Amino acid sequence: MLFRNKITALALLGFLSFAGTSCQDFLEEEPQNALVTDQVFTDLAGANAAIIGTYGTFTSANYYGLRYPVMADLSADNLAHIGTFPSFAEIKNRNIQPSNVEVSNMWAILYQGVNRANNVIEYVPAISSIPEATRNSLVAEARFLRAYFYFDLVRYWGDVPLVLTATKQADASLNVTRTPVAEVYDQIQKDLVAAEAGLPETNLGRATKSAAIALQARLALYRGQWQAASDLSDRIIASKRFTLVPNYRDVFDTENSTEAIFEVNFENTNQSQFAFFFFPTTRGGRNEVSPTGGGSTLPTAYEAGDRRKDASISNGTFLAGGQTIPAGVGIKYTKPGTGEDNYRAIRYAEVLLTSAEAKAQLSKLPQAIIDLNLVRTRAGLAGTTAVTKEELLLAIERERRVELAMEGHRWFDLARTGRAQAVLSVTDARRLLFPIPFRETVNNPNLKQNPGY
Repeated sequence: MLFRNKITALALLGFLSFAGTSCQDFLEEEPQNALVTDQVFTDLAGANAAIIGTYGTFTSANYYGLRYPVMADLSADNLAHIGTFPSFAEIKNRNIQPSNVEVSNMWAILYQGVNRANNVIEYVPAISSIPEATRNSLVAEARFLRAYFYFDLVRYWGDVPLVLTATKQADASLNVTRTPVAEVYDQIQKDLVAAEAGLPETNLGRATKSAAIALQARLALYRGQWQAASDLSDRIIASKRFTLVPNYRDVFDTENSTEAIFEVNFENTNQSQFAFFFFPTTRGGRNEVSPTGGGSTLPTAYEAGDRRKDASISNGTFLAGGQTIPAGVGIKYTKPGTGEDNYRAIRYAEVLLTSAEAKAQLSKLPQAIIDLNLVRTRAGLAGTTAVTKEELLLAIERERRVELAMEGHRWFDLARTGRAQAVLSVTDARRLLFPIPFRETVNNPNLKQNPGY
């Protein structure tokens, strides 16, 4: 009963984030933050409940349970919108309104996660009944998670409010301003370095040293810090802790495989919505998005003989749950009834492609080609024919598209490389960022909208 009470108190903590909550909402009910923190952060059971609740942010349908990665492929050229949600249509057409409910809910869940992480970071060190090593490990996990949330906030919205303390009360302190991307990136780097030092080597379904290193490599790639991205990727490769599974399809049929560096685990009681939104109604889905159809050119991006195509898009013979899945359906997620499809947040193939891109940027072409060809060989393809640096970078871009298809990378890859306007015919560069949710700018007069909205 005590643990259940602490879980309930933790849920209240999540709603004390400034994001997605108006001052009027706070006026309707007296904030109970002081009581809640006294209930939760008293012993190891409470601290564990708090960190588990922070991980729980990932499984929301508004985050890695569906929307965050799907929107990144929908905004680009990997997914078509074939359903009925007007909010999805706005994103596909790159005509997003600040009132778009998908955008608003993604922002809100991310800042809820930030606030949960901030609570762990702030309160767990003072719980003297917990051994110091355990306290340090819990805080390291929270710092990894906070870094992850902020990295994802920056990728969609650019400059965002950087809040590093737990929300304690509803007052003018909630009216925060936006922080430049470079400063947010600096804080993400600090959190990841600190997390790496305190995280264990193994921790199924939770953060590890390798996950912190791999996320640093991804961050360095986004910042154009090529040497750092190369060095960090090399650390993962040299550790030999991870390998490409021989069969690409096994990446998605096997949970937490030898390729998994960080995986968001779902189960029947905590379901992913991916398969439900991809599968047709005749197979238990709602037929909302598809890798085939208007607005998606993904099927033509695969080279002849690429095994990843039939492992990612049904050719009409793929079986799931004992039923044949119609041709053209995305099949990286296959359990619409139980929602037990894990989300592969960071995997070894991405690290190899990060290494290849960083080395290509450093003009270390032979080393870059080695890493690129490891991924291609697993897909049943011959080595790249790229010769020049420019050819190789385009080859890596194409490889990232098909290797990581429907995993939420395409939009961000094109935006960070400055290729989105040319590839996607984006006429207004300001639309490479999503709008700050309307309700946030109304509730917080210091929160300025992104230009162009």
